[in-house]
This record gives sequence, C-alpha cells and structure tokens, in this order.
Amino acid sequence: MAYPVPENEAERLAELHALEIMDSGPSVALEGVCLLSRMVLNVPTACIGLVDRERQLFKAKSGWDADGTSREHSFSAWTIMSPDVLVVPDASKDPRFRDNIYVTGEPHIRFYVGAPIALRAGLNIGSLCIFGPEPRQLSAAEVELVGRLAQIVTDQFRFHEATRRTKRELEHRRTSQNLLEIQSRELWRRQTLLAQTERLARVGGWEFDIANNRLTWSDGMFSIYGLTPGREPSADIALSHFPVEARHQFQRKLEHALRTREPFELELPFVDAQGRHRIVRKTCEVEVEDDKVVRAFGILQDVTEQKESEQRMWRMANHDALTGLPNRGLMREKLEAALRRARRSGKHVGVLLIDIDQFKDVNDTLGHDAGDALLIEAAGRLSCSVSEVDVVARLGGDEFIVLLSRIENPTDGLLVAQRVLAVLNKTFVYRRTSLSCRSSIGVAISPDHGTDPSTLLKNADIALYRAKSSGRGVAVEYNSRMQQATENRVQLAERVRLALQRGEFTPYYQPKVSLSTGAIVGFEALLRWRHPRKGLLGPQEFGQAFEDPHLALLMGERLLEVVMRDMRAWEASGCDFGHVAINVSSAEFARGELPERVLSALDAAGLPPERLTVEVTETVFLGRGNEVVRQSLRALNAAGVRIDLDDFGTGYASLTHLKQFPVDRIKIDRSFVHDIEHDIDDAAIVRAVIHLGRSLGIQTVAEGVENEAQAAYLRDNGCDHGQGYLYSQAMPASRVPGFIRNWSAERATGRGPVQQVAE
Repeated sequence: MAYPVPENEAERLAELHALEIMDSGPSVALEGVCLLSRMVLNVPTACIGLVDRERQLFKAKSGWDADGTSREHSFSAWTIMSPDVLVVPDASKDPRFRDNIYVTGEPHIRFYVGAPIALRAGLNIGSLCIFGPEPRQLSAAEVELVGRLAQIVTDQFRFHEATRRTKRELEHRRTSQNLLEIQSRELWRRQTLLAQTERLARVGGWEFDIANNRLTWSDGMFSIYGLTPGREPSADIALSHFPVEARHQFQRKLEHALRTREPFELELPFVDAQGRHRIVRKTCEVEVEDDKVVRAFGILQDVTEQKESEQRMWRMANHDALTGLPNRGLMREKLEAALRRARRSGKHVGVLLIDIDQFKDVNDTLGHDAGDALLIEAAGRLSCSVSEVDVVARLGGDEFIVLLSRIENPTDGLLVAQRVLAVLNKTFVYRRTSLSCRSSIGVAISPDHGTDPSTLLKNADIALYRAKSSGRGVAVEYNSRMQQATENRVQLAERVRLALQRGEFTPYYQPKVSLSTGAIVGFEALLRWRHPRKGLLGPQEFGQAFEDPHLALLMGERLLEVVMRDMRAWEASGCDFGHVAINVSSAEFARGELPERVLSALDAAGLPPERLTVEVTETVFLGRGNEVVRQSLRALNAAGVRIDLDDFGTGYASLTHLKQFPVDRIKIDRSFVHDIEHDIDDAAIVRAVIHLGRSLGIQTVAEGVENEAQAAYLRDNGCDHGQGYLYSQAMPASRVPGFIRNWSAERATGRGPVQQVAE
C-alpha cells in the first residue's frame, strides 16, 4: 500500500543515521517510557519506532513482540509527516489504514495515537506509537500528555547524541600522557553512566484523585524515590523528599494549576531515600469533569545525569582540554564583566598577554609530549602567581592571558608582570631534560589603554610584539608610540606590496671565494629595493615585511624569477659564475610544492640544478611543519640543487639538523668571524665548526670576511670558502661578468690587492 514521503526525506534519513542507533538493538531505557505510556492511557501496546528508508525499527516496545515493520504498513510513516500528534480514533474507518495488515490482522489496531520524534525541527526520525484493539477518542489533556511522553523520548535521544559527540571529541583530542589517562577515566565514567541510564528509564507517573485525596504512583516513581513498590504513597511522603523551598514552590504551582487549570513543569532539587541529592523534572496536568477539577496527574523524571552532562559539556566548551584553564571565549566574557565592574567602581583592569618564547623549539625538536608538558607547567605557575580574583586563560598555542580584575594603581600591572616573569623563568626537568617557561609579556591597563575588550586585547598584543622584538624574556607595557610603530609596519607592508607590483625589488650578488685557490665558486643573491626616492635600500629597511607570510612569498617569487633570468643571461654570454645561492623563507616551504616550483623555474631557464643553491636558516628548520621542509630539501637535493645551512651555530640543536636534513655546506655566521683575531672563544667555535664539517664531509663557508688576517686564519684552519667585503660588496647583475673577467685568484689568496665593487 502507498505511503507518504516527506519532502526533506534525504535530510531526515541523514539525521536518523547520524545517531548510529539503528543496529544497536532495543533500548532498555526507553522501554520504561513505553510501559508508562500504556499505563497512562490504559492501552495494551506502545512502541518507539524509527522510520528508515524501507523499514520501521522498534527501539523500544511494550505489549508487542515484533522488532519492527515494513515502512509500507507502519503508522509511523504517516505520523512523521507532521509536527503534531496524530490521533486515529478508529483505523478500520480511516482510508489510510483500513487495509493495513496490522488492522485487518494481528494485533487488530483500531485506536492509534502517535507523536513524532525530532531532534531538530522538521526532521522527524520516528514516533512514539500507542495503540489498542478498541476504538477510542482522546481528550486534549491526553493528547498533550502523549506529546510530553514523546518529549522524554526526544530528550533521551538528545542525551545519546550529546554523549556520542562528546565521546568522539574525546577520542580525537591529543594531549599529553597524563591528560590522556585522565580523559580515559572520564570516558570510562561516561560509558558507565550511559549504560546505567539505558538500564533505568528514570521516569515515573503519578496521579492524585482530589475527591478521594488519594495519590497513586507507578513503579518508576518508587524507583526514583528509592522506595519499595507496593507501599501506599501519600502526599506527605511525596513532599518530604524535597527541600523546604522546593516543596513550597511545588505546592504554590499545584495550587495555581488547580485554580487556573493550567499545566506546569518545573525542575526541583530532590533527596531520595538513600540520601542522594538529585535533580528531578516534575510535570502536572489537571483533568476536569463537569467544569470541576477532579484529578491532577503528571510525570517525574530524574534528570540529574542530563544536567551533569550539560555542565560537563559547558566546561569542555569553555575550558582548554590540556591545561584546564578557561579558553578564549570564556576569558572574553570575564573581561567584559570585569570592565563593567571597573567602570562602576573607578578601579583598573589589567591584561597580561603572555607568549612562551621557546615553545616551538621544544615542541618541534623534543616532541609534542614535551611541548604539552611545558604548557601544563606554565599554566600551573601562572595560576599560582596571581591572586584568587584574577583569571588565567589559555588563548591557544603557546599564548596565555592573565586578567587582573581589580588593581588599584595602573603601575601594578607591570609589577605583576615582572613577578610572573620571575616565576616562569625557573627551569624544570622533563624526562631528564631541563626546560624553561621563559616568556615575553605585553601589558595593557584600562581605562588608559582601552575601555572595551577588543581595544585592550589589541594593545596588549602590540605591547607583546614589542617585548618579543626587544629580545624576548621581558614585560613591556603598552604606550601610544607602539601604536605608531604598528601603523608603520602596516604602512611598510603596503609600500612593499606596491614596490613588488612595480618591480622595484631586485637581487644584488656577493661573490663566494675559494680560500685555498682564490677562485670564485659562486654568488649569493641578496634582495635590494630600488626605492624611487630613497635610492637603493638594504634588508634593514624592509626586513620586517618578511613577517607577513604573503609578502614573504611574493618577495621569494620575485627573487627566484630575477635570479633565473640573470643566470640564463650570464650563461648565454659564456660567463662561468659557478652557482647562485638564494634564501628561502619558511612561508615558501609552508605554501607547499617548493621543489616543483624551483625545478620548473630551472627547466624553463634551461639551467642545470647544480647552478642553484638553496640557503635555509635554522629558524626555518624549527618552524611548524618541519617535516614539509625536510621532504622539500631532500627532493631538491636529490635533483642536484645544493643546500646551505645559513647562520650556523646561532640557533637551536644544530647538530640534530645536520643529521636530519640534507646539508651540503655550513655557513659560519659573521658574528663568530668578526673578532676571530682577538676573541679566543670565537676562534675556538670557528675551528670546531670547520672540523665538524670536515668530519661529516660538509663544506664550510665563512660570512663577513673583512680583512686578510681573518681570511688567513680561516684558510689555515681548513675553511673552504669565504664571503664578505674583503672580496666585494654585493653588486647588480650587470657587473657580475666584468667582475669575473677582472678577478685575480692570486690577489684573493693574499698575494695582491683585492678588487672591490661598490654596492
């Protein structure tokens, strides 16, 4: 027989299957609702049916042994077509059902009432079905009661949905080992709680006959009260389990309902016979005969677990899973409240924005467990270093915030920040490794630095930027001059963007010389800005622009494009320039497909890969996504592109990088070369790096060679190549061929004056 199909059938089926309950078997928890439905309406059969594409599955039933029906013969197929309760007084006379096999055959349905079940409006996934073999009419109160019973079923499905979502979120949350153990215990507790909830419906029905002053309970009521069924209940017993105020509240509501005949529902604290404190939801309807209230009846549901689950979900939504601290959303609410109080009281509110300086180093070199341990330790120290009225939150990553809710003097904010720094600077040991929570702090105080959350947080962030750019490990309070510096950075970025569009950036080339033979082995491409008014500008004038990943990408693309063009021109003219080294930023690696772009550019220029060298600083190695960096460098190296490790010795865990990454040359930083003649420590470091490179089969290049004495020392100790003003400043591409033609290897090895080219 034909049956209707909702217009949103696909969406409705998706909602049903998303619950993942179709194959989980009947629900014991919902069978109590079916039993209660039979008792309340005095009918032989009730079931909870979920309507699938071609079948109806009974998730719970009472009075019928079937596990389900076809959708074609299900009454639920009609019930889900409307948000209203469907009442069929006599199915044998209803054209929709008179030929139904369950009307003409067992169980010979005549009377049927069904209430749709929907977790979200318009998506009815099934229905609560109550039916019997005798025709029957329902009162409006009874129809309302069926709707409330269906709401209990809906609440159970919502609880299942929320618990399943919570379990899935917990399963995907990566935390440290200790936190995982805590979450595992919490997950076990949730699973146990869910099993208990499914075994116990935790719902009961009650009825009070006003004429006879008689109270009647279902077995579910006795279970909630913790009493033995069969005992005659009384109003005094029923009320005695509620605290005094809750008892009075219910009595006032009941008296009002008897007077106005209006139903009510309320949640109340409750103490069962075993002394356990619970929360129950109590409903009440009144029955009227001959314009007189004769009976009050309703449902009592234990909603303690539901409320506790909602509280846990609220905590998960508003707290950081790793540290347990409030998250960004909750902190903003607390900041708004603190600012409102401050406006009324005339006090100050302080914001300390905190960034852990070495978190990325620790996380990327020692692993996520060490990084998590660092964050947990920092959270604990921050919480212990401020007063009880202050709030500590984690904003995400390695960034924390301290809200100083009530400070008397604007200068107190910086004093607290200094105290916090002292606490964070102390080292701790994690798996035999000494770690530090050393941090930088930006301070902003209301109302001097802002009277609303957005302004205060923005200015604290500006102060934090200044603290980090000032060498890190310090606390800086915001002032208006910092805003100007921020605006200058924004303006610089805009000017750089415009200069890139106009082609004003171009590479200059500084030669690299063999210290043993004096021959030119290659050049390093150094980006310069031909400013239309200021002339030629070095990186000290535009280096901040590299902090913008998008601009860093554009400048990297510009450098690669022009270097390829210059090398192709030199090669076409027969100029043997060796190789050209270009610096590659972390943004270029993060973008992905760096090997493809570089090798494609070489191929388009008709140049062999050996002509190009990629220089990478340890900052790039240490950045997030260093696995992408490693794979990219290996692909380039395998194709013939050489890899130089720049500024060696100034970063973190350099020896680790020599092992993990393909490195052909080590560049000794100019800071070690500058005083090599006079500083025995610098000299020792340079010798150690040269010997390390020789042991690993890696060439060494000294940067910043400015005089012959430095070159001689490097040459005598076995350094392979030198680069610096002793040989030449960086020059435009047009001068490179002439420079190479006029180059004297003899002079470069100290046996004559060295050619100089002004930049």
